[in-house]
Amino acid sequence: MDTQFVGEHLWPGKLGHLFVISTFVGALFSAFSYWRAVQTEKTDAYNSHSWQLMGRNGFVLHAASIIGIFFALYYIIANHLFEYHYAWQHSSLALRSKYLLSCFWEGSEGSFMLWTLWNSILGLVVMSTAKLLETRTMAIISLVQAILATMLLGFYFGPDVKVGSTPFMLLREQMQGAPIFSSPNYMDFIKDGNGLNPLLQNYWMVIHPPVLFLGFATTLMPFAYCVAALWKGEYESFVKPTIRWSLFSGAVLGTGIMMGGAWAYESLNFGGYWAWDPVENASLVPWLTLVAGLHTLLVYKATKRSLIVTFILLLLTYLLVWYSTFLTRTGVLGKTSVHAFTGEGSALYWHLLIVLGVLLVLSIAAMTARWKQLPRIKTEEATSSREFWMFIGSIVLLLSAVQISITTSIPVWSPLVKWISGKDVAPPVDVMSHYNNIQVWVAIIIAMLSATILYLKFKQTGWATVLKRWGITGGIALVMAGLVGYAQKITTWQYDLLLFSTCFAIVANIYYAIAIQKAKLKQLGPSVAHLGFAMLLLGILISSYNKEVMSLNTLGVTFDLSKDDKMKAAKENRENVLLFRDMPVAMGEYTATFRGDSTSPSDPRTFFKVDYERVDTASKAVKERFRLYPDAFVNTKERNLISSPATKHYWNKDVFTYVNSYQMGGEEKFKDYTVHQGDSIFLGTGYLVFKGFNKEVNNPAYKPEEGDVAVTADLAYFDLKGVKGMLRPVYYIHDKFDNQIEDTLKSSGVTARLQKILPEQNAALIQVKQESGKNDYVVLKALLFPYINLVWLGVIVMVIGFFISLRNRLSY
Repeated sequence: MDTQFVGEHLWPGKLGHLFVISTFVGALFSAFSYWRAVQTEKTDAYNSHSWQLMGRNGFVLHAASIIGIFFALYYIIANHLFEYHYAWQHSSLALRSKYLLSCFWEGSEGSFMLWTLWNSILGLVVMSTAKLLETRTMAIISLVQAILATMLLGFYFGPDVKVGSTPFMLLREQMQGAPIFSSPNYMDFIKDGNGLNPLLQNYWMVIHPPVLFLGFATTLMPFAYCVAALWKGEYESFVKPTIRWSLFSGAVLGTGIMMGGAWAYESLNFGGYWAWDPVENASLVPWLTLVAGLHTLLVYKATKRSLIVTFILLLLTYLLVWYSTFLTRTGVLGKTSVHAFTGEGSALYWHLLIVLGVLLVLSIAAMTARWKQLPRIKTEEATSSREFWMFIGSIVLLLSAVQISITTSIPVWSPLVKWISGKDVAPPVDVMSHYNNIQVWVAIIIAMLSATILYLKFKQTGWATVLKRWGITGGIALVMAGLVGYAQKITTWQYDLLLFSTCFAIVANIYYAIAIQKAKLKQLGPSVAHLGFAMLLLGILISSYNKEVMSLNTLGVTFDLSKDDKMKAAKENRENVLLFRDMPVAMGEYTATFRGDSTSPSDPRTFFKVDYERVDTASKAVKERFRLYPDAFVNTKERNLISSPATKHYWNKDVFTYVNSYQMGGEEKFKDYTVHQGDSIFLGTGYLVFKGFNKEVNNPAYKPEEGDVAVTADLAYFDLKGVKGMLRPVYYIHDKFDNQIEDTLKSSGVTARLQKILPEQNAALIQVKQESGKNDYVVLKALLFPYINLVWLGVIVMVIGFFISLRNRLSY
């Protein structure tokens, strides 16, 4: 007899399951119907139209079902129905209502649901606008939707084969066999959920994932139009809608990527908005190939050249979107990413590989079937033509994407290399330098091309006027670059070259917009987008090249922050400072003082109050005073400290602060420290340095007796002003028994005990305590980013340029 469980709300889950099934069936029926419409369009127009109508109805059913899934899941999360695993895993009673939506995309099921929702909305737009290409584009879109719907099915075929994962799984079904579920009233014991990851409780994470997934969804439309064009064997009608969708996709996906950068800047502690993290790279690469494909498509529209490379780039873009999903969702990246999703088992791994295989086969089949018939122009482009240099720029973007993909995918292909050759291939040690040293040349080339291409004409250009305009803008850019380089002390030659190329792009595009386009809004799209991209590059250059570490460790204190990486540990030791409560420390032009912490029972984070003051060196008057609240919490799953920065924003710089370690509210009791010679022990008002063992016992409390074996631990106590005294606790053996004599430095309230000698480790176990109230501290890192607002302004201007171009394309 089945157990009747008490207190469960089953109807939202059953309704959600029904919507999942109808989503899959509706998409599959729509794909089949549209395919049949294509098959019969030449032989039976009436029957073809009937199939087309059925395809539309199927897709409308599919879209309505997706909306139903969304509302059913939202109802479960918003009403804290913790009998459902998804609600229990990703939400809690204390979660503020404005972050409820963030629960959707913390898990894979919600993310795939969001992706499918955006695809369905965009699919309805295509269905109403594609006209002669509707049947073919919608067949592809519906097929992809059916594939995405399988991600939410949660069906088992036998004991081992699972297709998808449903967000409507009950907790007792997910955790079968747990003793708690043997009780019919188990809900009486489920008082709260696990809660949302505090890093996701940020306003950027409410809007960043929807925008990013909208960007991913938009890449399906150029893909569908390209496949449709190849399927039909007609290469004109697809051009206009594909340009429009590519422009929209470039704007939205670019915005989503940089929203992720803004979230990382505000919530993560890797010290900036971009760290070449694999998750970041995985979203950037499709954008690069998309922009490359957009430019070659514009070339094809104007000259009938570059059709093949356009198809390759736009088909590849959508494949790379799915590949990025594979990288970030299956756990293959391991520890190479600071914010990849953990792996969800082999089922999702193989599921995504199969999807990639299906889409790859579809793309290759479409290309090979029409390869010989694809139009080509046998003559070469003139080197003075716009299309030649647009093609070169697109190839550079493709090569950039290839380099980023290869390095990012090292955890994927390195096992194969090891199996073949027996050699390990590891990711680069210094990731930032590795990518920067390569991608700086991509940035230089693209910036120079974005400065010059608009001055060229398609097919052939007269050089006289162009060279004159380049000379004027280049001269102004050279002066501008010289002034900026001198002011910002940029002395590395390749970055000087990048500085000039970005200045050239800024000046040239402004000149082009005003002098040539006469500031006519409809025509300003390309120059505004190129201007924004150049501003973005300039902001990246200045804010990264002159990023200043304010928290320089002048005391020589050793922090145990990176145990597994000696180079990183040495760097962190140089760039972190120890702040004791109420003891000011100079950091750059500021003085920082740690004032304690602030906590809330409903929030796992601890907020640290750090006061900054800037004093006029002449008058000694305080010119500025502000307080920052960096926070941190202990990740109980991985037992590590997760910290989020706090930032003071100025128009021309940011002061960026985060905590790497802390001790708060310590009681007056001994704590154990295993130390080697030279190691530090941090206390509330200073720190101890273990100088080593000393057989000459110099402690008046010790009275030697015959047969004793005695040794002291020499501990130097420092505060921020220097050495304050020595402690010499004694460890001795008398009549085969261990004995300890403590030593106390009364002025600082510090007591030390040499508890044990560890000869096999050449170390000592030392116990230390300090008077209550004197042992609070934080280990803090502070950075100064100059002119970082240029980064965000550049993104905004670039996206505006995309939308101006889109508006112009929609008008004809």
